[in-house]
Amino acid sequence: MLSRLFFAKNKPVAAICHGPYTLISAGLLKGRHATCYWGDGVPGEMKEAGAYYEDQEVVVDGNLVTSRHPMDLPAFMPEIMRMLKGRASEYSTG
Repeated sequence: MLSRLFFAKNKPVAAICHGPYTLISAGLLKGRHATCYWGDGVPGEMKEAGAYYEDQEVVVDGNLVTSRHPMDLPAFMPEIMRMLKGRASEYSTG
């Protein structure tokens, strides 16, 4: 699974709304702080997977950025951009 490879190489990973289900399925949330959509059981599944659920518009834990829903994009996108900007030198070819 590609998400496991990204975690193994400490690459940026971002998930919003129900996106953390992929991370739950991959077993990648144990001990991580994260958030997700709260309305239909996702937080409970995150907790069962060992995550520390936080009801915040954006949560950053190392290389992981999570957010609750599209209305949180104004907080989510700057965190993703900050993470990518900080890693830009890793991707430059020249």
